[in-house]
Amino acid sequence: MNAATRALRAQGLPGLHALADRVMDLVRAETRLGRLLPLNDPDRDLRLAESAAVKILRQAADTVDGTRVATCRLTPAEDGTDVRVTMTLDAALDHPLPDRVQQVRQSVLHSAAQDLGLAVTAVDITVVDVLQPWPPRSPGPPTAGGT
Repeated sequence: MNAATRALRAQGLPGLHALADRVMDLVRAETRLGRLLPLNDPDRDLRLAESAAVKILRQAADTVDGTRVATCRLTPAEDGTDVRVTMTLDAALDHPLPDRVQQVRQSVLHSAAQDLGLAVTAVDITVVDVLQPWPPRSPGPPTAGGT
């Protein structure tokens, strides 16, 4: 055991620097979680990291064909129990824009309530760019040529 300990000590501090770097990376990741948002539970004891909520709500919005989320922000209400979602979208114009925005809003509201248990008071959406329409999704498997 003593020989192994001396051998490790002889290797110097780089291992300790690597360990310190890993610890600091974890600390930095922890601070990137953002605010803790209250979930819609009766006791208001449960919380969700803002970064996790944003990721799930962005995914919900991106499920609507012809849209892509540019930004997503969550703002807690003054009483701290509800959240307001503010999104910017890129959208294709192959369908009426108000209908497409409403689909995104409904998808976000559904995901917030069903997937997260987050009480959302409003979903404000601004379209900031135009996308070229995607070709329709094929229901069958891809062909041998990869398309």
